[in-house]
Amino acid sequence: MPEIRAILIFEMLGRPAEHLKLALEQFIERLSKEEGIEIANKVLHEPKKVEQINQELYTTFAEVEINFKDLTHLFKVAFAYMPSHIEIVSPQEIGLKNFELNTLMNEIARRLHQYDEIAKRLAIERDIFQRQLLQNGIKPAVSLPQAQSPPPAPTPAQQKTKTKKIKKTGKKKKK
Repeated sequence: MPEIRAILIFEMLGRPAEHLKLALEQFIERLSKEEGIEIANKVLHEPKKVEQINQELYTTFAEVEINFKDLTHLFKVAFAYMPSHIEIVSPQEIGLKNFELNTLMNEIARRLHQYDEIAKRLAIERDIFQRQLLQNGIKPAVSLPQAQSPPPAPTPAQQKTKTKKIKKTGKKKKK
């Protein structure tokens, strides 16, 4: 697979402005040490005050042009560093072998499972915390719904039964 050149934009929000600028520089430095990438160009923009917010918050961003060894390294950086924008500059077309696509899909599935695990753990911790508040006589200002797992997907047999029921009830009787 040919090398991939892409421009990624990374945004940050924080305070004070000097700290934000330093944090963005350190962020880009850490990114440059990733395996399978080479930073070709970078432009770090000066922090600007966010006017719509009452607090002293600043925002800044960096445009980073990166040469990736392959598509897998691009995906790893995208998941690990979460850029706000990705533009693939070259090549114009990308061909994938079955093995390469499997690797990418498994990386996406692995990350989704990680995020799902974190979300479920946070929901359980929130429920425990809310219960502890109630046991101590403190009513939370906002009542949160209990965490629930999504219902399991229907089996093929259940799906056929459900389809048949819909067909039976979906017919209109003529008068």
